[in-house]
Amino acid sequence: MKRRQFIKGVGISSAALAAAGSYGRTEIPASPGIADYTYGDIRTIHDVLTREGLTMVRIETEGQPGEGSPLESDRIGARNAGIDRIRDYFYGRIKVLWIKDATEKSLVTIAGEQNWQVSLGDLLREKEITGTMNGTTIRANFLLDREIGEISPGDFGARDPEGDFSFVAMADPQGGLPDDQDVLKTRMKIHNAFIQEGVELVNRLDFDPLFTVVVGDVCDDWGYEKDLAQMNAFLSRLTTPVLYGIGNHETLLRSEFGPGYNMDAFNHFLGAQISMNGIDKLLYSFNAGAWHFVVWPDPLRNNFWETHPHYFDWLERDLEKYRERPTMVFQHVPVHPVGISPLINYAESVYVKRNFLEILARHGNVKVVLSGHVHIPLKASFKTAVSYKGIRLINLPAAGYRPRAFGEADFYGGPSQGVALVHIRGNEATIQFKTVTEELFTFPSRLPAFEEGSCPLWLKHKWELPAENEMTNGDFTDGLEGWSRRYVYMEDEDPSNLCEVRPAPGMSGRSCLYLYCRRRGYMAPGQDRLPQDINRICQPILVEKSTRPFLQFSYRIEGAFTDPEGYSGGYAWVEGFSGPVKVLNIMYSAGRVWVNIGGQYSHSRNVPYIHMGLLNEPDSWHRATLDITGDYENGNQDKRYSELEIDRLVVNLGVWNINDGEEQPFGICFTGLSLEQDLDMSSNIDGKVIGPKPEEDKWWRNKIWPWKHIAGEHRYVIATQPPT
Repeated sequence: MKRRQFIKGVGISSAALAAAGSYGRTEIPASPGIADYTYGDIRTIHDVLTREGLTMVRIETEGQPGEGSPLESDRIGARNAGIDRIRDYFYGRIKVLWIKDATEKSLVTIAGEQNWQVSLGDLLREKEITGTMNGTTIRANFLLDREIGEISPGDFGARDPEGDFSFVAMADPQGGLPDDQDVLKTRMKIHNAFIQEGVELVNRLDFDPLFTVVVGDVCDDWGYEKDLAQMNAFLSRLTTPVLYGIGNHETLLRSEFGPGYNMDAFNHFLGAQISMNGIDKLLYSFNAGAWHFVVWPDPLRNNFWETHPHYFDWLERDLEKYRERPTMVFQHVPVHPVGISPLINYAESVYVKRNFLEILARHGNVKVVLSGHVHIPLKASFKTAVSYKGIRLINLPAAGYRPRAFGEADFYGGPSQGVALVHIRGNEATIQFKTVTEELFTFPSRLPAFEEGSCPLWLKHKWELPAENEMTNGDFTDGLEGWSRRYVYMEDEDPSNLCEVRPAPGMSGRSCLYLYCRRRGYMAPGQDRLPQDINRICQPILVEKSTRPFLQFSYRIEGAFTDPEGYSGGYAWVEGFSGPVKVLNIMYSAGRVWVNIGGQYSHSRNVPYIHMGLLNEPDSWHRATLDITGDYENGNQDKRYSELEIDRLVVNLGVWNINDGEEQPFGICFTGLSLEQDLDMSSNIDGKVIGPKPEEDKWWRNKIWPWKHIAGEHRYVIATQPPT
């Protein structure tokens, strides 16, 4: 009966939605708008004082991630002021100075062959000052903390509980005002229906929640004022006080955070937060009962953490201050892996994840982290929940958004949208999830441990992995020893991805790596079905800069498990690094190739792929000898291979699938891998020279028609075939 009533409610809303012009006036509660908020400018030295009474200055040196900085902290000083502390971020490329007794006449100085200094008075006038020192570009600006701070329950309209209490956490409602006649807003309309059901669900709970916290993605689209205002109208119907955490949908996709300390991207979000609860904060914490709570921002925008590194310092000091209190953290983007491709690239960087986890685990007081962002099905939420150094990491299903494709049916047939119920009893927290059809599930108090060694690339870059002078275990006789793998979500039955060592077919006594992928199953309408490419392993090898490396291996395409016409394929991907800097990408692939394999971690915008074709003949072993130097120089006219100064090659073996339409499987075996030097031949397979990958065998999302959302799904399958 409960399910029937819910479907009826959605049906009424959907019918009204069909008339887009009347929907906003008849079905959506009227919005009073949001506060007109601007962060404000700085004019005097008083304007840049922190709550500690210090002045923060950020110094950045240009360079690739991981390169470090030519500036040592002991070379940085201040005149007409003192330095309270200096902290390094992003491998030392960014330094933050906390200056005491600062005036406009104070100078920040850097000693070197060519000394560099900046006046705080000049910095007030210019917002940001750029210079050079010993050939290195240096940029300086103030950091502010107006949007950071500690609050109390009374500040947002909640009582201060004396003992036990409960509250509600809501992830990814992602609703808004679907009034744009030029863009199909079906998915927002669907989210709105679930949001309204979720509000009613909370209001009829048999206990009185202390508050409701939205764990990011309050609205859909990109933080438009109309959508945040509409979400305030929806959520103000809750009978609890409401707190907002920021996710990736509250700001424009290409938001800018400079010059200086530019907070314009957050004006609408902070205006909505102020209107909802009176809090003008992006990063904040509070105490309730015996517990401490932290709301951590996750806008997931380029250069945000590089321009806001002081957030980490504030978090460290906040958690240290309350190290005797059990603590719960709300963050939008999960800090633990969930095992599908979009959540490798569409997550925070390796550095941010690692730094964040290290801070959380430092004092042992953080007990729980609740996240959203994934739109995870309920069953997958339970299967991926883990413990890291005593911290329970739980990714919550969405309140409004329909789930992504994890490849299997959920616990039951109803919707997974709902809310988390958190019950604080002394020093313990019980976490439940209640769906809009009122099914109730309780997360275990003890979760499987997340071990860094089982998923090394979650918290390490490839150039940080241990490397030997030659390839290790290239014949897989020792299983996957020496190889690193990402965590891939596995369905309970008939998994869509396999990565296992097997007896090599037709090779008596030998082993091989078998990689297989197909479209994930359980084709539920409305699921986001982005391509899957993380079923791969990798191994770094140290190389001499003066040598000419050749990669050799044998491979076999399993014809019975491969669709030769499918949008899927197998590949050997060779990356080159000079220290931590990526300088080479060569992709050798069979079948079709997705040109964006590896996503942001391929660095393909700065280091374009060179695509080479492998022989597609199935059910026979083929021997490949690949001339990395020659293939690079034939595909790149700007530099010679020797100029790259490569000291580390990373060999990746993998498969990919478009993850939509037919299953389009691909199965491939690899064995006999070795890295040889200075052979007298060109790249060949079975003695036949290979060439560039044909253009018709390359695929990307907007190859023919634009890639876009339609009703909660990503439209790209039709773009695999030209119009007729």
